[in-house]
Amino acid sequence: MVDIHSHILAGVDDGARSLEESVKMCQTSFAEGVTTIIATPHAHDGVHVTHRHEFLQQKVAELNAILKGEPKIELGCELRFTHEVVSHLCFKKSALPLAGSRFALIEFPSQVVPLNSDRAFFELMNNGIRPIIAHPERNIMLMAQPEKFFELVEMGVFGQADVGSFTGQFGSRVKETVELLLENGLLHFVASDCHNMRNRLPGMMNAVHIITEIVGEEYARAMAGDNPQAIAEDKKDIPLCPVPQIPKKKKKWFFF
Repeated sequence: MVDIHSHILAGVDDGARSLEESVKMCQTSFAEGVTTIIATPHAHDGVHVTHRHEFLQQKVAELNAILKGEPKIELGCELRFTHEVVSHLCFKKSALPLAGSRFALIEFPSQVVPLNSDRAFFELMNNGIRPIIAHPERNIMLMAQPEKFFELVEMGVFGQADVGSFTGQFGSRVKETVELLLENGLLHFVASDCHNMRNRLPGMMNAVHIITEIVGEEYARAMAGDNPQAIAEDKKDIPLCPVPQIPKKKKKWFFF
């Protein structure tokens, strides 16, 4: 398995607090079959410091020296969506794609899908960057209107679900949303989004078992292994990309 979303670098954001915790998180992931972890510290989110790439690379090198490939650590970021995402990724280079690949992890604000975000994603793709939306199932607007995410996926955007969304860590509404997106072919990756060893732990296999029960082993294996491995190898595309369907909510949700 390959984990494309993690906050394992110590002291850079709201993730690991110490090098010891960072190492423990990585070793826990490796023990359950994760061979590569991409560290994705928050970038340009207005809350955390967006660190220099050289500083983050030093943190990654320190971890790799200790772990000796068990697992291998790569660097990316979790970039908060603004209409500067194209500039950050393509021109200023102030945000990093995942593991030096053509894929970038982008997080929406928790409440809304910003107006005209599709235009920014279209421009990113024209510049050779494939956007992956981090945990769309946790976005309040997408919970109420999941069909909006279908529109983005149909144009070529990918979706990454969090382990905790499948296990119910973020509540029943998020769990219902992530299952709905999955059943309609709108998710392409599952990742830990781990932050610590207290309440945001690694645990990819927990979600893989649940995904297998919902959509079968092939899809589950692709989300945790084949698709993220394509990122680690900087392939042009991912091997499994289901035909997206317009999701129909199982019950009426209200958005305030």
